[in-house]
Amino acid sequence: MSKKIRYAYCSVCKQEVEESRRKPLEMMQKVVWGIVIVGTIGLAAIAYGIYLSNRPKSYCPICFTKLEYSEKPFEKPKKKSEDMTPKERILDKAGLEVEVEEKVPIAKKSNVKKREKKDKKQKIICSYCGEELDEDYASCPFCQAALKS
Repeated sequence: MSKKIRYAYCSVCKQEVEESRRKPLEMMQKVVWGIVIVGTIGLAAIAYGIYLSNRPKSYCPICFTKLEYSEKPFEKPKKKSEDMTPKERILDKAGLEVEVEEKVPIAKKSNVKKREKKDKKQKIICSYCGEELDEDYASCPFCQAALKS
């Protein structure tokens, strides 16, 4: 028998979930289990361990809402063209995936801003490929399009 692939989707986070989690116990459940374990001199700890391990993993790891399952992968919602950068618009028209850029840690951001102020070169965006370039370029080094007429 072949195992069917099921895809999980969180309707709150609006994303596909690869690894689901168990819902955390509520405070009242923890108190009841604590009383039972103490009352049975630790014997209920075995039952508690079995209970925890058998609970289904069907919750989002970020917001702990119940996941929806499907046999088809979920389509990612597309950004509106107003919210896209020029590079994202061009890649979207071409049908390519947008590369995720690394986020710079807060401590390094101040250093980056200081360097940008020292450079003081204006940046322009190529209207053909969407790459960010210095204004010195006469043609785009990525797509060889003429930038200045």
